[in-house]
Amino acid sequence: MRKRRVFIAVSIVLVALCALLAVKVRFNCQHDFEGIFLLQGQNGAWLEVTDDLFPEQSPRLWWGRSLGNLKNVESSGACSSTDKPCTSYEWNERSGRGFIKSAFPDGRKLVFNLGRFLDSDGRPVSGLFMGGGLPPFDPDFKIFDKNETGMAYFDGKRYYHIWCNVNEGILDASNTPIYPSYWQFVSSKVLESSQNDLTIVSNHRVLINNVPVDVERYMFYQGGDTFLTLITNFKNVGTTPTLFAYLYGDEPWVGDYGSSAGNIGWLKDRTVLTEMGIDTRKYSYAGIFDYGNPLIGEDRAFYTGKANFIEWQPDSRPDTAYFSNQFGRYAPEKNHVPLASLTNRIIALQWGPKVLNPGQTFSFTITVGMADNDPKTGYPVKPAVRFY
Repeated sequence: MRKRRVFIAVSIVLVALCALLAVKVRFNCQHDFEGIFLLQGQNGAWLEVTDDLFPEQSPRLWWGRSLGNLKNVESSGACSSTDKPCTSYEWNERSGRGFIKSAFPDGRKLVFNLGRFLDSDGRPVSGLFMGGGLPPFDPDFKIFDKNETGMAYFDGKRYYHIWCNVNEGILDASNTPIYPSYWQFVSSKVLESSQNDLTIVSNHRVLINNVPVDVERYMFYQGGDTFLTLITNFKNVGTTPTLFAYLYGDEPWVGDYGSSAGNIGWLKDRTVLTEMGIDTRKYSYAGIFDYGNPLIGEDRAFYTGKANFIEWQPDSRPDTAYFSNQFGRYAPEKNHVPLASLTNRIIALQWGPKVLNPGQTFSFTITVGMADNDPKTGYPVKPAVRFY
């Protein structure tokens, strides 16, 4: 009888312990199979167990082990050439995440991280959206160097931050944003992978004002380029019209992650020191330049001189574009409001608002990348791009 009471007591304790662990340990599978990572829990959990590590999670990391050999991904092999740029990539078609890396003969590198981040609500993103960091197995992964997140450039000595997790998404009829992490990820596929060309597509579905819209994004990259091209197609697959706008922007922290200090705007024929709208009929591209803003006493000697750019195809140009210290509004140039935020000097584009009727499609094409520098002036020079 005593043994039975002991057995019952132990069973109750074990059941209670299992129930407690079920509540206090969160298992978070992203279908990436990068490894096993134990994170400090949050929202009441003691521990989080996950199969990937995003930059936003790294401060919570307790222990991790890479298991890169277990992954099921599309990837390129090791570089075989030493006299021309060599491109490697990885893309997980199931989870919609990956990266592209170009290595140059002189030791420089360029990295594009795609879909490898958590949004501001802590939700993972899947698809061809700029942002995130390299997976932990990668030889260039450095857990505490956030300069190599988003789009990053290595000059042989250090990484420079070029683009951050891009702030893009849909505004519905009530101006409520629908960010990519809230879209249904349907599928993705590597369509072309050759020595010089890489083409990937990701497919999504999103409800806009309760109307289903399919979103298809293509990414094109050619080895050695300092940019990639994105084509985004929308199709109303519902039975009623829907009103929406599309936003694409960033506080890119050009030069050093986490800081907008030194960042100013640049256009084909000038630099921009204040908030202003961009005439998208006159200009076909714009960017952020880490140069220092003399209007607020920033000395160019303290900044990196790196610059990014975004170019739009003329037949799908944005309806609105601007430089500002905040998303959603900007002061006219005549108001002389300097680009001065320490963390939030931004460039933003918007298409719409526009109505999409049943069966109707809408598309836009942009190229996003890093600018070159004029060796004489140090000012940015946009590389020649190809629209597809």
